[in-house]
Amino acid sequence: MHGMPASPPPEAAPPVFTSEPGPAAAAGGGETQEGASVEEVTVPEPRNGASGADAPSQDPQAQADSQERLAAYEASILGAFGGKRGLTETGLPSIVFIVVYTATTKLNPSLWSAVAVAAVLTVVRLVQKDKLQHALGGLLGVAVCAAFAKYTGQAKNFYLPGVLLNAGEAVVFSVSALARWPIVGLFIGPITGEMTAWRQQPERLRAFMISTWLLAAMFLLRVLIEVPLYLGNQITALGAAKVVLGYPLYLAVAFVCWRIIKKAPLPAQRSS
Repeated sequence: MHGMPASPPPEAAPPVFTSEPGPAAAAGGGETQEGASVEEVTVPEPRNGASGADAPSQDPQAQADSQERLAAYEASILGAFGGKRGLTETGLPSIVFIVVYTATTKLNPSLWSAVAVAAVLTVVRLVQKDKLQHALGGLLGVAVCAAFAKYTGQAKNFYLPGVLLNAGEAVVFSVSALARWPIVGLFIGPITGEMTAWRQQPERLRAFMISTWLLAAMFLLRVLIEVPLYLGNQITALGAAKVVLGYPLYLAVAFVCWRIIKKAPLPAQRSS
């Protein structure tokens, strides 16, 4: 996906997705120590996806636990993308190429500007002794695109790897949704620690299916717009399309996907 890492950081999985059995149920089975039935003393387990606003009858501790799990869920997924900084490092070099080439119409300065920005971002990560995943991803991506353009001598081929990647992602995301193994779920499962258990939760499966279809449609839209511009050698228009269909579109679609996923129940808690 546009910026979607293949392997999320191991610390992304939040520790709050484990819980111990509640004390309400008696260890022996159907009755409490006073002889009362379970139905008289137990409180129904709140729905995993309910927040304080959705379930005002929850006691304060249950609401706090639900909010804590939801916050950890959000943080773990954002962390897998490297946060705002990771997204910037992945996409900024390509934007620099587009801006410089549009201003100068010269291939070499545009390529070197993009590579230089990616290299600087990587060096900053090295100096800070921080993770290099996203900075290196941006550097590798711009290096591949630059190689295409330099080898062919045509600036439009800087965009060719991205066009081919979008076409491939549109196919892969669509096939995964048709097979009911949506890629969004396969990506989020290891982050939350639920792996593929979401397939046993119909609402989570549905949310991941819809999100995967939305992303597949986004990739297809890019291909449908960029391919004619590429074939028509409309480099300036192609660069503008890459900017508009890049992070602005991706963030809009990702926001909608997140709203859909957020409304589904949280990952089922595992007993410790």
